[in-house]
This record gives sequence, structure tokens and C-alpha cells, in this order.
Amino acid sequence: MTMTHTLPAGVVRRLPVKRARIQDDLVADFLSTVVKAGQRTIQIGAGDLGAVCLKRGAHHQIVATMGAIEALQAACDRRGIPTDALSGGLAARMGPGEPGLDLAIVGSDTGFPAMAANWRHVSGRLRERGLLVLLGADHGACARLADALDQDPSWQLEARIGGEAAVFRKTGQVSDATALAGLAKVSDPSRRPHGVRFSLVRRLIDRILPRHRQIG
Repeated sequence: MTMTHTLPAGVVRRLPVKRARIQDDLVADFLSTVVKAGQRTIQIGAGDLGAVCLKRGAHHQIVATMGAIEALQAACDRRGIPTDALSGGLAARMGPGEPGLDLAIVGSDTGFPAMAANWRHVSGRLRERGLLVLLGADHGACARLADALDQDPSWQLEARIGGEAAVFRKTGQVSDATALAGLAKVSDPSRRPHGVRFSLVRRLIDRILPRHRQIG
């Protein structure tokens, strides 16, 4: 694992480890079907879903506190997952000559300021047709980001997972300016975000048939 000084499926539950929440299991199972060896992935916020990316052979970056980074590394150690391709810090670090990102994850507990501070780097570096996974897309910062993406023709809602997570696909070019402008429209704290809504029927379908919608 490299550390910076700026620190910080087929079948459901194919992974050998069962997580505390079934929603996280469903997202982990989804990641195991779309992440491929050699890809570049990033997560904003704490959580152990990055372990799935590393297990699949991706180069994974976590943008979180030192404690969250150490927790992810500990989760990988418990599962025997190498962390040589893991890097982390308090801010997204992507040099101009590095390949684009294939997949990004935004944690449901990520605050809006932290998400917004890193979004312009992530959105611009995510390759076209790349995937963005928003955890808790019906509330908080992720709901605000979902609202911004819903108004941007360069993004398309691809799927809902486990009654909480939403997957967006990048379908066009995104600049730093347009990414920040989109967030500015939804940043008013007095405005209640709409986000991606999950009906009771949708939640039931996602639990019974978590891969009812294929992601290519």
C-alpha cells in the first residue's frame, strides 16, 4: 500500500465475507461483476467496499481519514487481499499523465464539503462510459450529487441496488467548470435534495433480484 503525506457476479454474495448490512453485500456483489484487473477505482469516504476492487485486481484509491484508510487495510488483511495497489489520502491525487478512472464510489456518510472538494477531480478523470456508485443516493450529499447528475446530459442513471445505492454511467465529456456548476445549483442547505427514490416495491425487487438490470 502506498500512502501520501496529505492523508487521509453472477450469484448474490459470491464474496466469502458477509457484511453487516445486506445492502452492502448487494453493492459488493455488483462491484465483483464490473471491476476488472488493472482498472483504476476510487472511493470517497470510509468503508470496506474498496476491498472488492482490490480483490478483483484494481488499483484502488481511498479518499478518507487515516483511520478509515487503516480500517480498509485491516479488512483486506483479514480477508487475505493484497494491498500493494492501495493508496490513500485526504484528497484525491491524480497526476496529469495517469490513466483515467474506471469506477468511483461515494460513501453515504460523506459530507457535502468533502464530496464537493474532490468531485471535480473525480468527475473529470472518470473515463467516458465509466461508472459512479452513490451509496445512500436518497439522502445527504449523495442525494445532492444525484440531483446535479440528473440535470447533466453527460450522466445517465443506470441502476438501483439494494434500496439505497444508485449507479450512474458517464456518457459524455465533463469539465471541472461544469462539474462545479452542477454542484453549486444543489448546494443550498435550505433546499431539500430529492436524490434517487426507492419505493417499497423497488426495495423488495432489489433484494430478491439484485441483478434484475444488467450493467455492461
